Amino acid sequence: MSRGARFMVGPQVGDFMSELTPRLTASDRPPVGETAISSLDAGLHYCGYPLEDLVADASFLEIAHLLVHGDLPNREQLADTQASWLEHPELEGEVAGWLENVPIHVPLADVLRTGLSLLTQDDPRRGEATPIAIWQTLLRLQAQLPLLIAGRLRILQGRTLLPLRDDLTYAGNLYWLLKEREPTVAAEQALDALLICCAEHEFSPATYAVRLAASVRSDFSASIPAGLAVIRGALHGGLSQQVAGVYELLQSPAAAEMWAQATLEKQARLPGFWHRVYRTTDPRSEILAPLCHELAEETGQSGVEEVAAAIEHVVWDEQQMHPAVIWPAMRILKHLEFDAELAVPLFCLSRMTGWAGHYLEQTRNTRPVRPRARYIGPPPRRYLSPEERG
Repeated sequence: MSRGARFMVGPQVGDFMSELTPRLTASDRPPVGETAISSLDAGLHYCGYPLEDLVADASFLEIAHLLVHGDLPNREQLADTQASWLEHPELEGEVAGWLENVPIHVPLADVLRTGLSLLTQDDPRRGEATPIAIWQTLLRLQAQLPLLIAGRLRILQGRTLLPLRDDLTYAGNLYWLLKEREPTVAAEQALDALLICCAEHEFSPATYAVRLAASVRSDFSASIPAGLAVIRGALHGGLSQQVAGVYELLQSPAAAEMWAQATLEKQARLPGFWHRVYRTTDPRSEILAPLCHELAEETGQSGVEEVAAAIEHVVWDEQQMHPAVIWPAMRILKHLEFDAELAVPLFCLSRMTGWAGHYLEQTRNTRPVRPRARYIGPPPRRYLSPEERG
């Protein structure tokens, strides 16, 4: 084994990278449908608004309104959104009781999936596909799911569940539920930016799964688990664990550079530096990277940023490629002292806003999605009896 090979994160990294196909930009790919929700053609835009502007000036709940209703809320609409979201400040009793009895070994993503089903089985709006019904269901879930996610972790720690607070923002509440303290300005800004950046990304695999369910008129509550099933996959949000492993394993820029060079000699890509749409840079990564640096300085974790920078330099020198969004996203979670297992649930919580918009958009189309496949099997052949087959 070479000296550099000692820094491999694990066998799955090589297995994952060996399966990668050449990347295609948005313009290279033939469109499979139309959407007015987001565009990847000239940077990332939500309903026409540049993502950079939204992260700088809007809050996550404003983005939720934008993706569902097609425009940013006015002052009255934003106040109504905040009030409606806070109508569900505590985890519903029967779900809280179930959460107490979930075995310790169950992954957080599985807790989210089952808890989601419990929360939606008695939804009075279930089966309705009107904008107001989807919006009300979304706001209820955006209140209950953070309580569920944080509640699971608090129960494992032997702590009592916390309610939402009406004096904190959505990101502030999320931090409060997970850490039981108010976030600093930098922490709240970074978490809010992460939620906004992950809220929508055109026809991503998980979003397309939700649209597929919507196209055959599955209700919204039943369509969300389809997105969750896809988003947790090892080639989608599940890649977060490999990126987290890099940050945990490599403790110095020199070790990071050695690992990156040795790994690139063995495989085509590093985890966190590949995206099926962007050829060089992911605009979400560019937005989140400065927030990582600010958080690192505040929390005394600048060494993590140095490790990340060393790997980025190697990848750029070798492949002229910038990081994908998962690369800085996992550093934000690390700087916030969030467990890496939170990545997929938080990603799902954020992306659910985009899923709601796509669900509504797809239900306006009367045709179900029915893709065709190119057959590559044997040519037509005659049936042979068992005796004739020898």
